[in-house]
Order: sequence, then C-alpha cells, then structure tokens
Amino acid sequence: MTSDVLQDNSALHEYTKIVQAKEIQELLNAQADGTAVAIPEGVRIADLEQYLENRRRYRGNMATNLIDEFVEFVTATTEQYTPVKHLDNVPCFVNAKKMTGEVFFNLGDIHEPGHGDHTANLTMDKTESFKELLKINGAKQDQRTLAEWMEDWRDHIEALAEDGNTILPIGPAVAAVRKITIGASSETTSETQTFSNRQSAMAEVEAKNRDQMPAFLRFTCEPYQGLQERTFTLRLSLITGETPRIGLRIVRLETAEEEMAQELEEKLRTGFEDTPVKTFVGSFNPGK
Repeated sequence: MTSDVLQDNSALHEYTKIVQAKEIQELLNAQADGTAVAIPEGVRIADLEQYLENRRRYRGNMATNLIDEFVEFVTATTEQYTPVKHLDNVPCFVNAKKMTGEVFFNLGDIHEPGHGDHTANLTMDKTESFKELLKINGAKQDQRTLAEWMEDWRDHIEALAEDGNTILPIGPAVAAVRKITIGASSETTSETQTFSNRQSAMAEVEAKNRDQMPAFLRFTCEPYQGLQERTFTLRLSLITGETPRIGLRIVRLETAEEEMAQELEEKLRTGFEDTPVKTFVGSFNPGK
C-alpha cells in the first residue's frame, strides 16, 4: 500500500512539473517571442554540430602582432561576407593604452544583432630596443652598469650636454661616466642641478669631467613593429652617497605613448579605406 502511494505521489509530482513547464513556456512565448524555452530539471542539451559535415555558421578568432597581416586578413574576410550579407559597418576597436585592435565580423547592428564570435585581434609587440629603454626608465645605475649599457646600445644613443643641444661624442661620454669622481667642500646653501648637488650644511658634491659628462641621452628606436622610428630623451641625474649612482628618466613618456596610439589608429584607418570597416578608439564587449 505504501509503495503504491509513493508511486502515485511521484507520478503526481512529475505531472505537476509538466503542467508548470507548459504554463511557463506559454509565458515565455508571449514575452520572448519564442527565443527562450522552459527545460525540465535534469534535461541536458547536447550540441551535435561537431558531427555535421559543415558547421552551422562560420566563427573563430584570428590573432597577430603585425599590422599589415591584420589589415589584409580583415579586408579579405569582409569581402567574403559581402556576397552573402551586405556589410556597411564592421567595427574595429582600437585600445590606445594596450596598443591593440579588435574587429567583429558578425556583430551585426541594433536591428539585426549578431553573435560577435567571429573576430580578429591585433596585439602590438614592443621591440627589444624599446623594452630595454622602458626597463632602464626610472632606474638608478652605478657607473659601470650605465657605461656598459651605453656601449651595448651605442647605435641607438646620442649623448647631449647640459644645454640639451650640444652633442657629445659617445666614446668620451661613456668614459666620463666611468670616471665620475666626487669633490667636497663646506657650504650652507641649497641648490640642485643635473650633475651638481649642493646641500645645506653638508659637503658639496660635484661630478668631475663635467665637460664630457652627458646630461641627456637621445635613444632612437622603432618602439613597435610597424610603427615609425621615434626618438626618446632620457634625463640623467647624479645621486650621491658612498658610491655615485646615476638616475635615468624618459622625458614626457606619456606624450610619446599618446602619439604612438594615434599613429596606430591612423594606420588602421588608412588601411581600411574603401572597406566596410569603421575604426573606433576604445574597446567593446559583446556580452552573452
């Protein structure tokens, strides 16, 4: 008797779930235009697309760090889409801070939204010389380390005197860095210069070989592959202590970064002329 009751209760429970699912589905049909479905608990959906001869629709992601390859692929792909579906606005989003670009081929528009899962991504890679420049920015080097760095990268470097205009031969400039000496005398004033530091009631310290000592370094390199060569200016300052150290800082780095981002955007705009691709500065998340 108990078993019969349990079976009846179980059947009633399942019947109730079916009735509820039907009522919920009717509500979904009215509210979601048939694009949502009520699924009973425990039902699993299996996608059989992998067993089909062809996929239901084309999708995927292309990634590169080369501007020309990115432009060529995007242009060719939009040409393939055009005979099937007229495209007049394929968005390309350029992230200025990350130096990246992303194109959505099937994003669609407000009236006919697409899945946004067919994309192409451009990620600009820093060159080795630019990485080295950024690595030394903000560093405090001892004489030997800085002199060797200048020798290693002498093909990219131009040494300047304290006026910022007079060019110093790189050989004597490296030698001057190696031969920094410190002199001392008592003084009660306070003054800071590029290679002279006077502190109140303390010893005056001054770099010798001043006429050959660089106050600035110009570092010329291609910062990202595909962008034009650019010259950066490093300011040098003497830091005194038991052993002298030289601090290096890139002058107006943020301005240079903005200019490089603008150059990337302009290259993509130019590359996508006469195509449906429209370039925007920013990023986009198609959501789920």
